[in-house]
Amino acid sequence: MLNIGFIACGGIARHHASRLANVRGARIIACADTFAESAESFAAEFGEPGASTYTDYRRMLRRADLDAIWVCTPTFLHAPAVIAAAKAGKHIFCEKPMAMKPGDAQRMAAEVDKAGVRFTMGFVRRFCPEWGKMKQIVQSGTLGSPVIWRFAAGGKPPNQWFRDENKGGGPLLDGAIHNYDFALQMLGPVASVQASSCQFDSTSVGADTASAILNFASGDQHTLIWSWGMAKGAPAASLNDLIGPKGTLQFGMTADKAPKGFSAKTHGAFTFKGAGGKQRVFTYKRSDMFLDQAKHVVAHFEKNEQPLATAADGIAALEVGLSVLKSGKSQRTIRL
Repeated sequence: MLNIGFIACGGIARHHASRLANVRGARIIACADTFAESAESFAAEFGEPGASTYTDYRRMLRRADLDAIWVCTPTFLHAPAVIAAAKAGKHIFCEKPMAMKPGDAQRMAAEVDKAGVRFTMGFVRRFCPEWGKMKQIVQSGTLGSPVIWRFAAGGKPPNQWFRDENKGGGPLLDGAIHNYDFALQMLGPVASVQASSCQFDSTSVGADTASAILNFASGDQHTLIWSWGMAKGAPAASLNDLIGPKGTLQFGMTADKAPKGFSAKTHGAFTFKGAGGKQRVFTYKRSDMFLDQAKHVVAHFEKNEQPLATAADGIAALEVGLSVLKSGKSQRTIRL
């Protein structure tokens, strides 16, 4: 049995807790939030009977019966919470990105290592069957080489701190950190980044809109165009595909004819389209990546084993993200 405590009880914490409720051997016995009402409602909905609530997580960390901590604070508050949990001897699941500053991320990793506890990041896309299939297809050479992964999106997150360059970093840090981590696994190390950023919304602190190109040592690229400064409810076109010398890989079943037995209720698909009208459909079984992540982390923490995503992974993705933000401000190439 893994006894779990939560630091911060907002939206992402509730998302994780709802999945942990379906993981055998996981119990939420305590939670902390600066707003007592948030902690109390969280405990009532997700905690074990009699789960304790705190407004100061440092008090919660004194509990000897706590085995692991889920850190779900805004990004700029990750470092003190992770370091305190490590010093208290707790295993740690930390939401992404790892931190807002490289020095903070390095200190987090050092304290975790010193304490001898396990640490992992919320890189949930590693448990996504869709992205896992994408990686498999790309690495099989179906598209040829080099590959360009294209991505575009827009909208506005509910909390202003996401759009604050000092607290969340905007879409090309907080949002795109998943892309960076996965691209590093799929395409290898990043050699350089080029970006340009601007501000749409006057309530944002720093850039809330940007475009970027990640150049990989392999010759592959990842391009992103993303805004979190658009008017609430305004429509934004989206794009997510991969192109290469041999053709295009589209998300979804876009072929003229679906494979025999294919059901959109249970399976997803990628469609490769190449020269001369060539089409090929790759299918995968749908699953809940957050639930799969929760099962994985709990099982590894229970055995005192390292989960899939490491502190080094968090630092590597953060380096890419911060380089993109730096390039966006200076509008010059940043070499990693």
